[in-house]
Amino acid sequence: MIRLSDIRINLSRQQTIRITNFTLQKNTLYLLTGHSGSGKTTFLKFLGGYLPSNKIQGSFSLPKSALLLQNPNHQMITSTVKSELQFPLIQQGISLQRINNKVNAIAEFFHIMPLLDEKLCNLSFGELQTVMLATTLLIPADLYLLDEPTSHLDPMMSDRMFQWIRMEGKNKICSWVIASQYPDEYCYADRVLIFENLSLIQDVPAGDYPGLKESESRFNSHETLQY
Repeated sequence: MIRLSDIRINLSRQQTIRITNFTLQKNTLYLLTGHSGSGKTTFLKFLGGYLPSNKIQGSFSLPKSALLLQNPNHQMITSTVKSELQFPLIQQGISLQRINNKVNAIAEFFHIMPLLDEKLCNLSFGELQTVMLATTLLIPADLYLLDEPTSHLDPMMSDRMFQWIRMEGKNKICSWVIASQYPDEYCYADRVLIFENLSLIQDVPAGDYPGLKESESRFNSHETLQY
């Protein structure tokens, strides 16, 4: 459990993101909502420790995290799909056999096995987003931060992402903060965070999400994640 109190993130002299009081709970999936420019991406980068300390005011301690950027083109490290998926596993120092097993398992789950030998530069944006999502999910972390991971995925692939998170939640203790432009994805979450005018204004159970009645869900048949 991580408590944030009276945090100020100074973007410029005129713009400051404010987190007055927020507790990040273990084994919890948060859906992060808000209009474009409301502060969601900066909040994710703050939680991931990717902001300069001189821009932040307040006392806090952050867990080991894995961050998926909104634009997958900014996150590529290697040249091929297979080597990109292997990279975070190689950093863990595990055997080549275990690396290949994990790569094949997640590639099969996300239906990207036929792409393993493809160059990243030849993929469509949606394919690249899927590959970078899978790569991020292979990083061992206590907190996973995903910035609009389903923006270019079809509903079936989006559903598979949440299925993977559901399975991972049963196997290890970790939390998830997922920024989304699709408020109807609240149905997968435990809690919903609402950003407005550069401030975190609400942290509510998914079932109490204020936009619940207005949202026409694409995923009515699915339940909230259970750990």
